[in-house]
Amino acid sequence: MMKPIFLAFLFTLAASFFNNVEAQSDVVFHTILQRVHQEQIDEVQDVKQLDQQVKDNLSDLNLETGKYESLDYTDHKRINPSWVPVLEKIRTMTLAYSHVKSGYYGDKKVWEAINKSLKYFTSHKPLPYCDNWYQQGITRPQSLALSLINMKFAALPLDSLVAKKTLAVICKDTAITSNGRNNPMHKFNFGANKTQIAMGWIFMGALSGNEKMVELGAKEAYLPIQCTTGEGIQYDLSYDMHYGYLYNGGYGTEFMTCVTKSAAYTLGTKYALQGEKLDLFRKFILESIFGVIRGQWMDWNVLGRGISRIGATQKDYSSYLERLEKIDPQGKEQYSNIRKRMKGEKPASFNLKPFHKHYWNTDYTVHSRPSYFMSIHAVSNRKYSQEIGNLENMKGFWGSEGTLNLQLKGNEYHNIFPLWNWAKLPGTTLPDTLPIIKDKAPGVGDRRGTHSFSGGVSDGRYGVTAYIMNNDLQTSAKKSWFMFDDEIVCLGAGITSTLPNRVSTTLNQAILSENGLTLSTGSRVVPYKKDLHLTFNDQVDWVLHDHVGYLFPQKGKVYLSAEKRVSDWSEISMGGEEANKKIEDKSVFQLTLQHGIRPGNGKYVYILLPGIESPTAMKQYLKKKNVIIKSNTENLQAVYHRGLKLWQMVFYVDGAQFDDEQVKISTDVPAVLMLRKSQTGKYQLHAADPSHLHKTLNVKIKIKGLADTKMITLVLPQKEYAGQTVSTIIN
Repeated sequence: MMKPIFLAFLFTLAASFFNNVEAQSDVVFHTILQRVHQEQIDEVQDVKQLDQQVKDNLSDLNLETGKYESLDYTDHKRINPSWVPVLEKIRTMTLAYSHVKSGYYGDKKVWEAINKSLKYFTSHKPLPYCDNWYQQGITRPQSLALSLINMKFAALPLDSLVAKKTLAVICKDTAITSNGRNNPMHKFNFGANKTQIAMGWIFMGALSGNEKMVELGAKEAYLPIQCTTGEGIQYDLSYDMHYGYLYNGGYGTEFMTCVTKSAAYTLGTKYALQGEKLDLFRKFILESIFGVIRGQWMDWNVLGRGISRIGATQKDYSSYLERLEKIDPQGKEQYSNIRKRMKGEKPASFNLKPFHKHYWNTDYTVHSRPSYFMSIHAVSNRKYSQEIGNLENMKGFWGSEGTLNLQLKGNEYHNIFPLWNWAKLPGTTLPDTLPIIKDKAPGVGDRRGTHSFSGGVSDGRYGVTAYIMNNDLQTSAKKSWFMFDDEIVCLGAGITSTLPNRVSTTLNQAILSENGLTLSTGSRVVPYKKDLHLTFNDQVDWVLHDHVGYLFPQKGKVYLSAEKRVSDWSEISMGGEEANKKIEDKSVFQLTLQHGIRPGNGKYVYILLPGIESPTAMKQYLKKKNVIIKSNTENLQAVYHRGLKLWQMVFYVDGAQFDDEQVKISTDVPAVLMLRKSQTGKYQLHAADPSHLHKTLNVKIKIKGLADTKMITLVLPQKEYAGQTVSTIIN
């Protein structure tokens, strides 16, 4: 039998061990809460402004009941229910009360207001809710949690009964089947939503001292850092949300911010982000988030319905980049470079390298150079067009029909969107009509592309993207973009429409430069400023605007306008926010090629020349004769770049023949190809299947100087990699 003294020793040792583990957990919880509080303190740029907000909040608060008199706590409409501002009013008071530099720090009146307003809110019958799950799944619990966290570091803690009741409300809707979905493991929570809800569980777990909840929160916050065919990071590293929408911006950035915050809160603890998850996260955000931002300006092609929000393209992720430098030392230099570009400490071109990629999972192409950024969103029938919903992006019907974003400075489209003619989006070929869709939820009912053939080929630096618009609102076209260093060649063929509306191809629609524009017709080079509406039939050689040249090798009917436009944001968003009443008053540059009403087999050719500084520079470029348009038909579009010795070809049908004095090529299935001669005399062939339908591609090729005609069989990627580029060397 074990002696009593030894048993007592074992019990003492065990108690000491468990007490030590519990103490360590308490330290971790305190560290997390302290970091969350400090984050809110750091976000206060102007303490006087914070105090003014609190003063304004108090003026509407009934200090006897704790009710904000102007707000309806029973309102549960889907869009902007009246009670939601209560949460931010309370959080603002707790922040000021716990901010040592605030005039309200430790203020007894504010302490009472916080307790009364929290008590009224959490005791209200029914608990304020919304027909959109998001408010009770994310907004309500997380805002209340931030208020509780702030009061942990206040001069006087929250009343214990109010704190207990508030924590109970925070933890409401955490059942796995709850309509509120306040559980990261809920069957409907994926991607950005899962990560955001999981971050809230880190708050809840630390507040309640529940180690299991913190552990699950961290685990679920990092779980979406994996490639998927559903919502989240795709196998091509683009971001999908709502099962079929391109969303590197909006949901993709929300995913990035929530992961970064969660990783910052848990840094140095056993819940930290590390290993393969951290490696993939770094790769994703560097390429697919920060890689689509020029300076501080995000590509509008990736914003989804967020394009209709004020300031949507202007981003400042400086604080997140600073956190990332600590979380991920391996990427520190890259994060630092991005932050310097974003803050304007370095130019937008700083430490950028040429990059080209077609994202085959989301029908998206990026072509980036130190001097400019360009993207194309040309949606296939595998994916949805730009998202419309929650009364946002109501004019976005054509929002991915070959839309082309071109940025040099970065701010060329800043807050232009209420002023856009949404039937003439940059890059598109469209009829002059626009269906307006208002009352629908996000993620349902949006249009898909109309053909499987939408994709591109890439060697990492150069590429081709092609797209078939097949009877979309009775309009069809075959469109392609051939991307090099100094130029992007844009071809269109087979343009038909049976609608009684004019059909146009829009080269651009951007903010008019203060320097105006220059137009070349024959021997005349004429500068213009604004108040301009001009139409030319086969006369225009080129247009120069804001350091971008628009070259018309085969002329065409060109329409040019430079006009002042005035509109407010309710034109494209009716979410009910006061900010949507803001008026935009800007001059807009718009350039189109017109195809007329009911075109039968229209065509276009134009070349974009980013970085052209002056008419003199344009003339010097023209002397180079870099590119040759080899074909522009419904069956075959092809371009040859003389300086790069690079052929780019789009075969819309099997059996089409490309034939010039140097190369003969045909394919047995529709495909996109690139062929380049290297300095060693070898040829590199890159190919892709934009339709994602084929298992092999047979290329018949005869190259001048090589003895035999070759038949090359390429095995095409399948499933989640269908559409990806494959390559081979030809000797």
